[in-house]
Amino acid sequence: MDKFMDNPWFVRIVAMALAFLMFLSVQDMGNKNGASRPNGMENNEVETITDVPLEKYYDSENLVVTGVPDTVEVTIEGQRRFVEATKRQRDFTVYVDLSDLSIGNHRVPILYKNFSDKLKVKVEPVYVEISIQEKMTKEFDVEPEFNNNILAEGFEAERPMVEPNKVQITAGKETLEKISYVKASIDAKGLITDTIERDTKVTVLDRELNKLDVYVEPEYVTVTVPVNNPRKTVPLKIKQVGTPPDGIVIKRMEPDLDEVMIFGWTEILKSIDEIEVEVDVSKVDKDNVLDVPIIYPEGVNKITPERVKVKVVTDKGKKSEETNVSEVPIDSKGLAEGLDVEFLTPKDGAVSIKLEGSKDQLKKAQEGAFEVFMNMEGLQAGDHEVNLEVKGPKDVKWELSTDTAKIRIKEKGTV
Repeated sequence: MDKFMDNPWFVRIVAMALAFLMFLSVQDMGNKNGASRPNGMENNEVETITDVPLEKYYDSENLVVTGVPDTVEVTIEGQRRFVEATKRQRDFTVYVDLSDLSIGNHRVPILYKNFSDKLKVKVEPVYVEISIQEKMTKEFDVEPEFNNNILAEGFEAERPMVEPNKVQITAGKETLEKISYVKASIDAKGLITDTIERDTKVTVLDRELNKLDVYVEPEYVTVTVPVNNPRKTVPLKIKQVGTPPDGIVIKRMEPDLDEVMIFGWTEILKSIDEIEVEVDVSKVDKDNVLDVPIIYPEGVNKITPERVKVKVVTDKGKKSEETNVSEVPIDSKGLAEGLDVEFLTPKDGAVSIKLEGSKDQLKKAQEGAFEVFMNMEGLQAGDHEVNLEVKGPKDVKWELSTDTAKIRIKEKGTV
């Protein structure tokens, strides 16, 4: 036996037998793998095609269908040449056939056709929940919308206008009954300072502001929003600030215009009766014309003109002096009939006035040219604190010992 196994031919025969067995084993495995890929798909490829249009077959003249997606995904598997050709040509059709279904809700399969029989096909989703309703058309008013927050400061928008102001909406009967709002909203980039006009898509919403899937004719309407900047003409008031150099007395200040036009919100304009212009005379040493900017009150976005020229007339060599006028009685104006007034402070119902100006000006001012009074119009019985007002020469500076008075108003005959 040992001699037989040592024979070279024995080794060769055994090696050949083992090689033949291995060949049979590999061929059998290949046959098994081939059996799992029908139609000769030895080199399968899988591809997913997205955004495939989903067609609907139904009576579109009389019915409305909702719930059907616009597109689906299609996955195909097969030999590369068939997969690539199908993906490139896209000559297949994916659809739902609703032609034999009645009005109501249904669960229907998504079907397909015109695929090569060499391919495996899978559509996602497989089924869709749809609703079939009777088609109806109804006319609705369009409500224009505009966001006032995009207006520039001081600008106001009038009521938006829409053209056409009515649209025809086609949908199922149940959907039409859900319609609560038909809107055309206008928006814009940046801050608006002028009338704006936009072509805007009509939006149809239910009570919970959910967008409804309906057909609107026309789909777009024109929204116009008139925008304006309210304006008002008010007088100018010149106010002296600062003290002129020694030896200089400001006789008068004359602006080259009496009034200006201001722009802003209507409510702000109502509260402004005049525009005060401050003229600094601290460096004025002779007659001069000053170019003074007009300070914008809060809420005003434009003033025309923005500057005013003020002619300042001075007196030289007349040193400014000070004096006091005492016991100037406080008059009351506008007190209703049947009422009396009692001064709480000042108790004597009089104030003193500090005057500053040239000697001649002070002399004239002391000759009873000042009137101090309080406006009582509209005040009823009770305690009040009222502002004091003064009428007097404009060529002297003056200062009251107090700017307000505390009074008690009572009916005549009461203690």
